[in-house]
Amino acid sequence: MDKDELRCLEMGLKKPRISYETSFRAKAIIAAVAFGILIFMIVYYPLLAHDVNPFDVAAPKGQIVMASNFTIGDVSYVNAVAFTSQNNLLVLKGNDNAGDTLTMKVVTPDWCVDLWVWGGPANGWQLKSGCSRELEMSQYAFKRLPTHEAKEILYWYLEPGYLLVFHKEGAVQNYEIVNFTVTYGGSTGGGYFKVAVKGS
Repeated sequence: MDKDELRCLEMGLKKPRISYETSFRAKAIIAAVAFGILIFMIVYYPLLAHDVNPFDVAAPKGQIVMASNFTIGDVSYVNAVAFTSQNNLLVLKGNDNAGDTLTMKVVTPDWCVDLWVWGGPANGWQLKSGCSRELEMSQYAFKRLPTHEAKEILYWYLEPGYLLVFHKEGAVQNYEIVNFTVTYGGSTGGGYFKVAVKGS
């Protein structure tokens, strides 16, 4: 094999060289794509992955609520506060479907809550939990309704067949604050209201 043949063979085996311009463009494109992915991960991904409506107590959040005297079944209440489907004093929010049960806990000392459930015309109101500091309720005690502004945000309202009555063992002070929490699916939200007593 002579020198010319050897030179031709070496030229055929050499790797094609990429020009400086092509190499620079490829590196710039790779850097731009990497930068774009980084910006997406920092800015947009948390927004997309974030729960837009985590579980919480939407109300009451410090509202003044008038205490009243009333009777349900054979139980008479003095200076008590009833949460009903008519007054919507209790409003929860959240899109999670984390099981059937939620837990309400009364935090303020000397206060407790009664859970009443409508048993139909034959049975009337049935006391399911009396003077509890902590009680469990079914999520089906609430109806979930979307807001007008954002259909993906759901608020929970008591169904007509349920009553929650907050009352105190002892005299109620005017503008006394009652704190409680509601836990559902591992998330806990807090609510509170101020009790206004007539004639005080």
